[in-house]
Amino acid sequence: MVIAFATRDIDIEIAFNVRHLGGYSTRNGKESSHELIRSASLHRLTHTGVGNLREIGVSTVVDFRSSAEREREATPDLRYAGIDVVHAPVFEEDASPVGLSEEFPGFAKVYEHFLEEGARAYRTLFETVARREGAVLFHCAAGKDRTGVAAALLLQLAGVGNADIIEDYTRSAELLRPWRSGWEPKMAERGVSEERAEQLMASNAEDMAATLAFIGMRWGDAEGYLESIGLSRADISAVRAR
Repeated sequence: MVIAFATRDIDIEIAFNVRHLGGYSTRNGKESSHELIRSASLHRLTHTGVGNLREIGVSTVVDFRSSAEREREATPDLRYAGIDVVHAPVFEEDASPVGLSEEFPGFAKVYEHFLEEGARAYRTLFETVARREGAVLFHCAAGKDRTGVAAALLLQLAGVGNADIIEDYTRSAELLRPWRSGWEPKMAERGVSEERAEQLMASNAEDMAATLAFIGMRWGDAEGYLESIGLSRADISAVRAR
């Protein structure tokens, strides 16, 4: 299936930070696919929004949120639209930056934790991409952190250069601006300071650059990481082909 988009950003009623990973040049002279889509939480989706997902060919949604997050902000039932939802929590306890009681260590350190402790979730995403037909949408709460790490792995496996991976990551801060008006009061209720809230909404290039450097130092590259968490050679090849 070929999906045609005028821009990388996708307008879904009502969801934020929605964009496909297509159109990036790869080292083999091809372009990354439009069939992998990242977003923030889908719990606000209207009936029209569900139709939007169906129109762009989404067949599977991979939800990185914890069970508590999914219960608190439940995604509408998508089965009537022929869309399957796969629950793949990166963490079940509150291991998010919001839940950190100590001084915020920066997202580079947080993402190291995601890669190490969220291996099962990332393996589930890649197995889903490898084995299912149709577009796959993956998301967490803001579509920036758990989702951003997943997008970086997918793009690097496809052969996209680090500069483009970092650029893709930094887009979140801009695309999440409309979301902040509803998010910031909730954070204040949880005792999150304004300074911490600003930190949490950032998607700074240096954090993704450090994360890519960590992947390179620890596993060599995304492929090495995926092998280390048990993804089969067949599935790795299938994801790269997509």
